[in-house]
Amino acid sequence: MKLPLRSEVKEELKWDITRLYKDRDAVKSDIKSASEIADKMAELKNLKTKEELKNFLDLYEELMIKVSRLSTYSELISTTDMTDTDNVNFANTIDMSFSPIFEKISFVENLILSLDEKIIDDYKKTYEDYHVFLDSILRMKGHVLSDEESKVFASLSYALNGPYNTYEISKLADMKFDSFEVDGKTYENSYVLFENFYQYHEDLKVRRAAFESFSKTLENYKNTTASLYEMYLNIEKTKATMCGFDSLIDYHLFGQDVKRELYDRQIDVIMEDLAPIMRKFEKLVQKFYGIDEMHFADLKLPIDKEFSKEISEEESWKYVEEALSVMGDEYLKVAMSAKTDRWVDFASNVGKSTGGFCSSPYKKGSYILLSWTREFAELYTLVHEIGHGVHFHYAQENNKALEEEPSLYFIESPSTCNEILLSKYLLKNTTDERFRRYILANMITNTYFHNFVTHLLEAHYQREVYYLVDKGEPINADILSELKLNTLKKFWGDEIVMDKGAELTWMRQPHYFMGLYSYTYSAGLTISTNAANNIYEKEDGAKNWIEALKAGGTLKIEDLAKLGGVDISTDAALKNTIAYIGSIVDELEKLI
Repeated sequence: MKLPLRSEVKEELKWDITRLYKDRDAVKSDIKSASEIADKMAELKNLKTKEELKNFLDLYEELMIKVSRLSTYSELISTTDMTDTDNVNFANTIDMSFSPIFEKISFVENLILSLDEKIIDDYKKTYEDYHVFLDSILRMKGHVLSDEESKVFASLSYALNGPYNTYEISKLADMKFDSFEVDGKTYENSYVLFENFYQYHEDLKVRRAAFESFSKTLENYKNTTASLYEMYLNIEKTKATMCGFDSLIDYHLFGQDVKRELYDRQIDVIMEDLAPIMRKFEKLVQKFYGIDEMHFADLKLPIDKEFSKEISEEESWKYVEEALSVMGDEYLKVAMSAKTDRWVDFASNVGKSTGGFCSSPYKKGSYILLSWTREFAELYTLVHEIGHGVHFHYAQENNKALEEEPSLYFIESPSTCNEILLSKYLLKNTTDERFRRYILANMITNTYFHNFVTHLLEAHYQREVYYLVDKGEPINADILSELKLNTLKKFWGDEIVMDKGAELTWMRQPHYFMGLYSYTYSAGLTISTNAANNIYEKEDGAKNWIEALKAGGTLKIEDLAKLGGVDISTDAALKNTIAYIGSIVDELEKLI
């Protein structure tokens, strides 16, 4: 397989970036406007009345909307082709414009914290807007930087994002993977080809040779990547300490407004209770393919892959529409606007970022990045990202921009809920036992493996790294590889042979440069599994779920989940989800 250049991709397979900005002049105009708003705010440091506070908050929201749209545009033009130096340079220009803007407004948190309580009380009695935002600032008392410290960090924001930006450039633009040969046939390799194709390849020789080729290139970059990650961790630890936190974990959880108990529960219960279920699943994969011993390189092999049919980009929309119709006409209309408004970049091309994401600039619709290879299983990624887009449509339509985002603990719930709804639709509409087996296997290999295993193992490993950081111990490539290998062995036990290169899995995800993000996939899926079952089993299931999506960032995580029909005050929802995964594996065992 050989990837096309971006210029060779059909327009209909790309997202419509003009919905965000028609041209670069419009982008430059917004950069100028954002800077001018920041100047106005800097002149309003002495707020004396509720009216002045309202004006200040309106300006701040207007600024944050522009920053959101600009940063999204930067992301869109760079991630579709990191080899396009013109776009990458323009993206860097946008990103560099944020430092002086944030420097000008670095005083915002301290200004609000210093306000006379009467001004805030009078404001809340008079105006309905920004109450949640103000409360989120007030709870930070004792955990914010001084004005001068905030100004320094703001002025260095572009440089402080350097570790992540350099990681992405290294990964997508600089890493060149050698081709490999199997039975006289030569195969090209790349990040996209391995992540989206070879790790699922049904030919054992091709799959393992691809993994070896992939790992050899990663090995050449491990010290550079580790150095970037250590740099990021040092920056985060410095900020955490300056904000009064002894623990980097507590620092990030405080920002998410999540209790440590919820975070640790998610990791510990899954590591203990799910591990034997997933080992059993891999034994079924081994039995199905007649593999002598399962290797790490075999873990993503889907059951009955040859049964999978190709699906075109156009055909995928039929499944999206039918699977999500259970949510009702209101939800479905928003979801299908992903097609009519061209939210999705389906293209697979040289220099494009791996994986998928959804970016939703305030009230501008969403942008979904995929690398579509026509595998039927990729429907799951499509409905996943559409779930994010619909969520933020509801959140933005019903909340101010400063209050649209819920806790990260919830952020993956709307997306993973859609994956489960897709599976339930497919299972409901087939009498073919082989297709049923294929869908059940896909629920494990796509929805649950990806979120409850891959990302959860990232979270377990990340927690071990943070323990070292909190102790002030050094971080390097060998230590990171050892921690990752220990996590993998703890979960998979002796049933899986750890290929050379398995220990380098820590290099493959950008999540480590995003704070405590990895654990939120399983947390979100815990909520969404229970919610999806409610949608199918309870009359008000869909209605309750939509109400939760509309709430945005206005509720605490426990209350938000409860609004959506799920109780996470105990470990019952998590245990129910693991039991549900176990029931899928049990049914697969009967069908194999």
